[in-house]
Amino acid sequence: MPPAVLQRLIDGPDVWLAGMARMFRAQQAENEGHLDQVRSDVRAALECFARAGDRWGPAKALPLRALIRQYDGDLDGALADLDRAKRLAREFGSLSPGDEIFVDLRLVDLHARLGDTARAAEMIAVARERALRSAAPETAILLDAREAALWVHAGDPARARELVESAEAGLTEQVMFDGDQGQALVGAARGTLCLELGDGPGAEEAMGRAYAAAVDSGDLPIVATVAVAVAGLAALYGRHRDAAVLLGAAARLRGAHDRTDPQVRALSGRSRAALGDERFAEAYESGWCLAAAAALVRADPLGAREGRG
Repeated sequence: MPPAVLQRLIDGPDVWLAGMARMFRAQQAENEGHLDQVRSDVRAALECFARAGDRWGPAKALPLRALIRQYDGDLDGALADLDRAKRLAREFGSLSPGDEIFVDLRLVDLHARLGDTARAAEMIAVARERALRSAAPETAILLDAREAALWVHAGDPARARELVESAEAGLTEQVMFDGDQGQALVGAARGTLCLELGDGPGAEEAMGRAYAAAVDSGDLPIVATVAVAVAGLAALYGRHRDAAVLLGAAARLRGAHDRTDPQVRALSGRSRAALGDERFAEAYESGWCLAAAAALVRADPLGAREGRG
């Protein structure tokens, strides 16, 4: 929807429509990595829905507020928002199968960040069964990719390999509802597994596919996910300054630092140990200060082996 139309709805007399317009603009802003816009629009949207006495709109808006809380480090607040969104959705049937899977993936991610791998895996199993029974069984591919990453970080590469192969098989059947985003996430999971196994060439190949798909998707947070994996590739090759720059570039693409993410924490720790606090901070800041277009180029895994200087 054109920005001018959204603004007219926001400024108009219908408070519910104003809330919907705010929420839609927040979704666009999140996709473009403009988290300050997301923060203000989600807050205003929830206020509009409260004034309108609506309980449907919050089921769609609360996952976005949960994202902001996650980046702010308030993981318990993010969990509360997602749990409330699911309760409201059960009351009104306000979420599509794809939206439900999105909320499930966010909940899984939060439990992983809190160190509760068992709970995260349990939630994935339940969500996968529901996805396979739904009108959109292809969403199980995303769950396979997410669970693969979970087991990579939990130290079970054999299980991770099974899940990556399952996700890749699903993609070859061309049933993915968001092809570019799905290809990017599955490729990133394969690349992260290769890193865990010390397979640099395999990681490069997988991340090359993931990066191309992420760029084609136009979804900057998806590119940021790939950029973090590429930072791991740079670290594998001993290029810790490049890894720090890439972590900063990933933050620029998503529009926020993400200090509770286990992969970001681990890579930051490795690079900080290799560079020292001051050099790590300088390198990270140089990535964070890039323009979005430059950060997009910096995330290309082609530069991970030789480095960018």
